[in-house]
Amino acid sequence: MSQIMAHTPMWMKGLTPQMIRRAKEELGETSQLRKQCLEEFKELIIAQEELCSVMDDSFLLRFLRCKKYDVKKAFITLKNYYDFKKRYSGIITDLTPSKLKRVLEMDCIFMSPMRGPNDENVTIIFVGKFDVVNLSAYELYAASYLCGELGMDTEASQVCGGAVIFDFQGITLNKLRCFSSPPFLTLVFRGIQNCFPYRIPGFHVVHEPSYFSMTYNIIKPMLSKKLKERFHFHGNNLSSLHKFFSPEILPKELGGHLGEKEFSEFRTYIQSKESFVEKLNQCIYDEGNVFSKKRET
Repeated sequence: MSQIMAHTPMWMKGLTPQMIRRAKEELGETSQLRKQCLEEFKELIIAQEELCSVMDDSFLLRFLRCKKYDVKKAFITLKNYYDFKKRYSGIITDLTPSKLKRVLEMDCIFMSPMRGPNDENVTIIFVGKFDVVNLSAYELYAASYLCGELGMDTEASQVCGGAVIFDFQGITLNKLRCFSSPPFLTLVFRGIQNCFPYRIPGFHVVHEPSYFSMTYNIIKPMLSKKLKERFHFHGNNLSSLHKFFSPEILPKELGGHLGEKEFSEFRTYIQSKESFVEKLNQCIYDEGNVFSKKRET
């Protein structure tokens, strides 16, 4: 992976010819199927009186692509997504970039401006760098969730998914405990596995200390067999990480070529999406309450 190669940009519009082929081969996507499934999906949403959803095709395609155009499975995920948003509103969900400004300015979350070798987007969470004295683990997760929402607005991420790198450099035992409570970890992986319409090809853990095993042992029973197989542990061996991701798309903390300029550009982009996030936050799923549809999209 150390050789120079071309990388597609993170925030690109549309799909490359290669991505279109991949969508067809892996997801079964064709223009006819896309149209038919969107119509069926919208009919299910409209029939569910308690559900107030964003109805833009680009938004609904997140769910259809994630479930390979199985409309019933996509609908279940959509309801789970909105149920999760309602349960954790103001804690994890329904927060805007301006409300998470302190977390974003800490540079603990970074999405590479270039995509990985399989056109997946690459999100890096600097867990060890996070200030647990003045901010909570839930705020870091909320900011990560927000960035995931924005990443999924790109068609390329809907088709190719996104990898996540957790960097534990600088972690202490006390700091790790803040991220290791069973309620917090259950919340994190409940969102990932059942609610968020994201194809995640891999989780990569870097600079993890020896005592990280106690945290992973809490996580492990929560993971599906598929997700367990997608965890990669690299320790301090950055060469191991570079077998998956070229240094060209990684920050200097991970032996890469990116620095302060790219971090600044990422923060600026996220903060520019305030109105888009506000639109997403207007919709809810309130089972048993038929009046929830009065909240306009």
